[in-house]
Amino acid sequence: MLKVGYLPCSQDPPRGENIARVLREAAAEAQAAEQSGFDSCMFSEHHQQADYYIPNTLLMAGLVGMKTEKLKIGTCTLLLPLVHPVHVAEDAAIIDQMTGGRLILSVGAGYSPDDFGAFAVPITERGARTREGVEIIKKCWSEERFSYHGKHYRLDQVSITPKPLQKPAPPIWLAASSEVGVRRAARLSDGWITDLVQGTSVIKRFAEIYRAEAKKHGKTPMVALLRDMWLADSMEAARRDSGPLMYTHRFYFRNQGYVEDEFLKGVKSEEDWTFDRAIKHRIIAGSPQNCREQLRMWQEEVRPDYLVLRMRHPGGPSHGEVVEAIRSFGEKVLSS
Repeated sequence: MLKVGYLPCSQDPPRGENIARVLREAAAEAQAAEQSGFDSCMFSEHHQQADYYIPNTLLMAGLVGMKTEKLKIGTCTLLLPLVHPVHVAEDAAIIDQMTGGRLILSVGAGYSPDDFGAFAVPITERGARTREGVEIIKKCWSEERFSYHGKHYRLDQVSITPKPLQKPAPPIWLAASSEVGVRRAARLSDGWITDLVQGTSVIKRFAEIYRAEAKKHGKTPMVALLRDMWLADSMEAARRDSGPLMYTHRFYFRNQGYVEDEFLKGVKSEEDWTFDRAIKHRIIAGSPQNCREQLRMWQEEVRPDYLVLRMRHPGGPSHGEVVEAIRSFGEKVLSS
């Protein structure tokens, strides 16, 4: 079985509720994942979201890292164009030290105008800022002192302490959902992490491009497949409980996050984007047997090296239901 990571829902509670509840629930879900055989727990980032998404991925990873013992912790993904890479390198190094070398740093260029609008960063600069940011983080971790003169960052005689505990450095995974992006991931990073929403045909095509490009640059390819999933007693139960999951996928549809494929034909509006359409080569859901079959399909089609699963969305399921699903996945799918 693949190594599997868990991606908690990073939403803030509705106004008037205590943010501490969300932090406690994320930590409890991570602890359940650790006890159930998961390899990692990672956090995603958005800004200015109506569901009060928690925006600080590294902070969340560090908090959860202190509540666990062996679970890798990380970001999935940190929006690198929106923060200075020296800050990222420093914060990540401290978290890696404090968690005994358990950090995975996954970064992305971003796609939502709301994220960029919060920081007055032109979205057209996202690719170049990501490339320069990764280059700078690597130098921060590997060189005692360095200078860097790029289009967006000009640094002279920079030195950061402490360095990360992992040697030579924590892995940097780069998220991408375009041909340009996967080629960038192959050149710059230690692995490519897919998005949550593309179908098998798109992911397979991008994986082939990524692997060929990585080998061209003398690197060992590493594909981390990111998927939404829900484990239920049956497919019908998963369909009945799919409202929050489909709320999230309609958000991606609204923000033009999908690459056109055969399963999107005929989808003209958010209302057309239904669970029965999305379950076809896109999400993982249903009974343990359904999930095992879908995972085998992904392994045959894409051959991922790592899997990251998200089970909770704004509006549900509840924390208790998610903890139970995590434990059931570990017992009935991971261990099978």
